[in-house]
Amino acid sequence: MKKTTGKEKKPLIKTKVKPDKAIEVEIQKSPSKTVAGKVTIILIVVGMTVLMLVSLILLIIEIAGKL
Repeated sequence: MKKTTGKEKKPLIKTKVKPDKAIEVEIQKSPSKTVAGKVTIILIVVGMTVLMLVSLILLIIEIAGKL
């Protein structure tokens, strides 16, 4: 017999099938509370920052070349 702890782990994704055979997907946890969600958020923030810096550097180089 297994001992149960106070917290039971809920599934991350829950799927339901509606009567018209449509599949409904429900996410149980906030993306910021999962490892994959945290990685995705970090990648988006870092990507946006790097893209902004690269475009700013290229713009400065382009303007400096015209002087």
